[in-house]
Amino acid sequence: MLYTIFMRLIARFAKEQESYFKIITVYDKEVIEEKINKLKPILPSIAKKYPTAVWFERKITDDFGIEILHSNDKRLLLKHEHFPRDVYPMRKSFSKPSLEYAVKDIYTSTENNRVILGPTVPYHLESSQFQLFNRDTDILHFEVKPFYKYRAIEKMVEGMSLDEAKPIVSRISGTSTIAYQLAYLDIQVQASQRRTLPSSIKIKNMFFLEFERILNHLSDLGFMCEFIDFIEGFSFFTKLLEEGRETMSELTGHRFAFNVIDMDRDFIDLKNSYDFIRYLEEELFWFEKWIKTKYSLWKELSQEGVILQEEALRFGLVGLVARSVNLNLDRRADDKLYRDYAFVVAQEEVGDASARFKIRLTEIHTSLEIMNRALELENKVLPFFLGSFKDGEYYSYIESAGGELMMYIEIKNEKIERFFVRDPSFLNAQILSRCVKGNNIDSLGLIIKSMPLSFSANDL
Repeated sequence: MLYTIFMRLIARFAKEQESYFKIITVYDKEVIEEKINKLKPILPSIAKKYPTAVWFERKITDDFGIEILHSNDKRLLLKHEHFPRDVYPMRKSFSKPSLEYAVKDIYTSTENNRVILGPTVPYHLESSQFQLFNRDTDILHFEVKPFYKYRAIEKMVEGMSLDEAKPIVSRISGTSTIAYQLAYLDIQVQASQRRTLPSSIKIKNMFFLEFERILNHLSDLGFMCEFIDFIEGFSFFTKLLEEGRETMSELTGHRFAFNVIDMDRDFIDLKNSYDFIRYLEEELFWFEKWIKTKYSLWKELSQEGVILQEEALRFGLVGLVARSVNLNLDRRADDKLYRDYAFVVAQEEVGDASARFKIRLTEIHTSLEIMNRALELENKVLPFFLGSFKDGEYYSYIESAGGELMMYIEIKNEKIERFFVRDPSFLNAQILSRCVKGNNIDSLGLIIKSMPLSFSANDL
């Protein structure tokens, strides 16, 4: 099988050294580092073997001005069309607070010399931007337009201490703030040379990560119901989501739990979530019993946005998108704490919107069971201090609600020398153009929302 033959691509990024560029390619089985000549930086593409490498490589070019050899897509990824062509913001020499936009020539056609584009439709969903070509109601071509609002977070945190950068990193993605905080904490623990966290802190962190997963799944399930005009389902999940957000706010002081993973924050009584957990369990059992024979629901979800297992393997898809084609890929299965809680990976086979709908329901039950067991074992979390951080390179991996989150930090002189993060959306969004092609344009919103995508997390 392809899965056992090839390594899975996790990330590819660059960093600048004094006399050369270093290219770091992260696979599931190893990390490969290459040195690139700084005077004439050229990097061979790996996108033929790993299709999702295209975005990584386009980003490397935009960040550092490194030419990608044998690439079939050399378009800008981060930079808009008026961005100065010879400016590379991730180079150490770049420090400008603002830029003058380049003037772009406007092509004017004559009667006998025209360029005709169409039919093309700009498509917006929340803060995301897409472009599609269609014939009547059939989608002929679809493309994700990432980096709609580029925030320069990688550059922003350079030179900061880990404590200074922490509130910025925790706010990269509102949907996965806890996952980002945990990845960051894991790197802090590694850099402090402590072997592990106290079990009480691990249990608390696991509780909140699963709570965040539930809230994300409730939100996505509600939107999926809305896009197929199942208004009762939309109202049901929206109500549960709002009550969940209120419970999260009561526990942490914020609906998205910013800074909940701080080591020295006040004690949080997790048992205050008991009523919501019981209520959610009861409501979900009723809902699942109701929809079991609601054949119109499953008809609307079936065969929409189909992904084949072979495609998922080639594109290195992660999270429930991968699990919807029966790939056993979940970072929690490698975590001893989760194994002690008898964690089982939820999987489906058909790879369509219905499979992703079912996995979310199953994972909510799994998360609720984990949270219940955490409440039984939870004891008071005492302040825990990490101390100073040792220089070096550190990697962290967390199974967020959207899938595998990868974070890398290099520390030099106790400051951040290089920060890089790969959100699961960076991989999973690249399969959208394939799984929507040929579908009816009316199903586009459903297909997009069936995948747990956070485009703000890509706009670093």
